[in-house]
Amino acid sequence: MRRLLPIFCLFALLSCRSDNRPPGALDEPRFVGVYCDLLEESLRSRNVSAEPDTALSNAAAVLNRKGISREAFESTYSWYNEDITRWKNFMEEVTRELERREATRTPRP
Repeated sequence: MRRLLPIFCLFALLSCRSDNRPPGALDEPRFVGVYCDLLEESLRSRNVSAEPDTALSNAAAVLNRKGISREAFESTYSWYNEDITRWKNFMEEVTRELERREATRTPRP
């Protein structure tokens, strides 16, 4: 019986964690890419002082170009946001991707 208790506790702990993506959620590489695209678009919109409606339209255009529905994006965003560790790991990937993009744009002296 004592041997079963640790196994049961481990099973209970693992069953509490839900790493199953909701139906229609994006895989991580695709979500990282579109999230970075939206961050860059948001920065461009702010730099040109775009009207809020224009900024929203530009963001919708980014999703449309990538073939991603707003619902799928929001569902994936919510899923990542439910778990602080999942969100932290995701944001680390976003940071790496943004740094990679910046490195390819900026010529080295």
